[in-house]
Amino acid sequence: MEMADSKSREMTRRMFRNVSLAAVASLTLLAAVQCVWAWRIYRDAVEAFRSRVESAAYKSVYEAFRTDPFGRVTADDVNVDLDDFGLYFTANMLETGTLQPYCAEVVDRADGDRIVMRRGDVAAIAHPAVSEIDIDDGGRLALRVTVSVPVGEMWGEMWGVVVPSAAIVVLMCCVLALLLRTMFRQKSLGEMRRDLTRNITHELKTPIAVAVAANDALRNFPAGADPVRRARYADIVAAQLSQLSSMVEHILAVSVAEQEHMRLHAERFALRPVVEQAAAKYAVADKRIEFSFDVADDMDVYGDRFHLSNVVSTLLDNAVKYSGADVRIAVAARRVRHGAKSAVEVEVSDNGIGIEAKALEHIFEKFYRVPTGDVQRVRGYGLGLYYARCVVERHGGRITARSRAGEGTVITVVLPDDGKQR
Repeated sequence: MEMADSKSREMTRRMFRNVSLAAVASLTLLAAVQCVWAWRIYRDAVEAFRSRVESAAYKSVYEAFRTDPFGRVTADDVNVDLDDFGLYFTANMLETGTLQPYCAEVVDRADGDRIVMRRGDVAAIAHPAVSEIDIDDGGRLALRVTVSVPVGEMWGEMWGVVVPSAAIVVLMCCVLALLLRTMFRQKSLGEMRRDLTRNITHELKTPIAVAVAANDALRNFPAGADPVRRARYADIVAAQLSQLSSMVEHILAVSVAEQEHMRLHAERFALRPVVEQAAAKYAVADKRIEFSFDVADDMDVYGDRFHLSNVVSTLLDNAVKYSGADVRIAVAARRVRHGAKSAVEVEVSDNGIGIEAKALEHIFEKFYRVPTGDVQRVRGYGLGLYYARCVVERHGGRITARSRAGEGTVITVVLPDDGKQR
């Protein structure tokens, strides 16, 4: 059985890992595709800009430099004037909608690309795009035009594409995060359910085995022989059956508390007798327990007596179980304001082992049990505080906890009154 459980857990971990990796890989691929797509659109826009600039430059060269555009032109026939070129080039760039800061240079290729003349400052050009155009048919002189690419304007024009793409990636990230969070919670919940099954099985087997053994002893024991021993065996059977009944009632109470339409039989009752009755069952405990009650005799609450009594018993039971040999438990109650209404605040504090901060936020979750190292032998199902939270919230109240490891725990329950101002 344990081997099968181990294989099942290993398969679950492997499946969880594979699904997580596939989700991350899919998101990464989607983000990469979106980035490549946006980059290619930007690159195509830059190439289109370069083509328009080069077309305007060709046209301006023929208009400003070429004395005979139909015949063969040599370098000696060219009349180079960059001011004239600038007038034509500016007009042509305006015509194509590409007017940007530029620098024009005439280079002599026969002399190692020596710059013959220049108009503008190359160093001042941001995001330069360079085009080089032959001036004469022999290719000796060339016009080198360096134009500033309007990167900001191009990306601005691409917002209609970039923003939806970014939104899709962000949405996919949120979906992935939600998926992984849900999977983690499901995995954790599955593990806690398996632990609950093992705990319940263990808890049920022990009293059943003891009761069966005592019952067998009674059956094989002569009726007239030792009445004291017979009574002791009968008491053992009764005690174990009582323990089994208590377990079943606890689980059923949690099931009832989870129902959306749980019916509360609300009434007004005194709080102190409920606290004293819950504490009385520890009179014969194997620990030295010291209770202190700061609960006035006339302090009453309004709610379901049965469920709220179980909540008090649960809080005291946890305080006893998760403490050392010498236990000090204090219960205090006082009236406070809960919104616009009066409420009763009940605090149960102990000097127990405490709870680490990372576990404190989970203690009211179903099936959750705080990892406590050597104290993990404490019995439980991870249902007590979950049940307490369900009952308190159904009463319109709230339950909180504050604690530090090794310094005890304080559980605070706030129960709204019946609406009367006090």
